[in-house]
Amino acid sequence: MVQRCKSSNGILKSSSQLSEARFTGQYPFYEVWYGKLNFDKEKALWFRYTLLNGVKQECAVWAIFFNGSKITASKKKFPLSHIKFENNITLPAGALNIHHVNGNVGNIQWDLAFQHEGETFDPVPTLFKKLHLTKSLVTTPVLNAQFKGKIEVEGAPYVVQDAPGMIGHIWGQKQALEWTWCHCNQFVGEHDVVFEGLSAKIPILKWKSPPLTSLYLKYEGDSPNGKTHVFNSVRNLISAQSTYGYGEWSFFAKNKEISLKGLAQSLPQHIAVITYRDTDDTLLYCHNSKLANLELHVEELRTGKKYTFKSEKKAALEWVTREGFQGKKYL
Repeated sequence: MVQRCKSSNGILKSSSQLSEARFTGQYPFYEVWYGKLNFDKEKALWFRYTLLNGVKQECAVWAIFFNGSKITASKKKFPLSHIKFENNITLPAGALNIHHVNGNVGNIQWDLAFQHEGETFDPVPTLFKKLHLTKSLVTTPVLNAQFKGKIEVEGAPYVVQDAPGMIGHIWGQKQALEWTWCHCNQFVGEHDVVFEGLSAKIPILKWKSPPLTSLYLKYEGDSPNGKTHVFNSVRNLISAQSTYGYGEWSFFAKNKEISLKGLAQSLPQHIAVITYRDTDDTLLYCHNSKLANLELHVEELRTGKKYTFKSEKKAALEWVTREGFQGKKYL
């Protein structure tokens, strides 16, 4: 069983292993483990392990390699019965556990170890879970990791050492109507800044909700232990301002301690469109970039101190919609 405790500021602390699955045969159901890392100049890897038990039944391993404006993407699908859950999440083309990920989707291969410590992030309010207002749940069990190992893309080898990244986990009966997501743990001149944000529209009593926005920010400030701010209460989700679309997300949130304003942007040549299939066999289109720019503006309300954090082509930015797609579709 998953054992968790939640602190008063809403940060999720988990003693469960990253590789623990929620799938026990439920129908309809889907589950996703995904991650990314950035290394060298304008190079990034995105990987994804999935299962789908709906109108279609399958499991799959996915990957996208971003190398400047050159994007390589691939996916391998298997019957649902080919995914195994023991100490690892294991598929014929890849596996992950609490310290290691690997995969081979033909033209992209990876074999990476990672280290991580500290808190994870749960963007879904407890009240939403109790009232079953969302058909999907999401956590980030590895919010700030360092990867090392080997990647090979179309025969070209890359050695990775201390590359910043993360791993997330999603599961449920049906995917959200639309969402955008951003993560970054590599900012110019900063070593201890970590950001993640999620803004989603979900069906509530047959109506489409406005963007519901959860944010996480950790930065050093004047404290040697760093400062962590989580915006994931029901009030936070409703009061945050969020506007997103193709290649851009702007947001603003405020609590009793800080105000946080952000803008994430990606150039079209750094965006790969990939197709997701929902449990009811409808399609979603993910506009996926791992070379986005991110700028954050923080003001501490008690002291008036202001901070600006910038990331140049090191942020993840995804926009998922059901209403067609823009740009080039890779998968």
